[in-house]
Amino acid sequence: MQIPGRSNIAVAENGDAWVRAFRCTACGTAAEVPTIACRKCHARGTMEEFRAGESGKLVTWSIVHRSFPGIEVPFVSAIVRLDDGISIKGNLKGVADEDLRAGMPVRLVMDNAGGAKDKEGNEYVAYHFTAATADA
Repeated sequence: MQIPGRSNIAVAENGDAWVRAFRCTACGTAAEVPTIACRKCHARGTMEEFRAGESGKLVTWSIVHRSFPGIEVPFVSAIVRLDDGISIKGNLKGVADEDLRAGMPVRLVMDNAGGAKDKEGNEYVAYHFTAATADA
């Protein structure tokens, strides 16, 4: 069994996983978390969940050189603006430091959270980003 490694991840019974996002039915504004009222038009009760897309652009990043014991460093911690309007944080993998640039196209990849499991042996599902390729 797979379980969400973060509160913004949903996992179907068949193991399909995705990032949860919310959109206002009144004005179309997207949000990363459920809210009582839309942050833009302030309409109440209009936020509906949707499945976030898997492509976006790198907004900003930090190269992390120190972390908790057992965490391999360095790694790139990134903020990505997905094409459907939400911004989320995650690690960007497989991109050389000198190739990082604001606006570079990236893809969201669902994975097994680095092999992490709960005490019953269930795998956690998480995500990271990779550089988008022309054929993706």
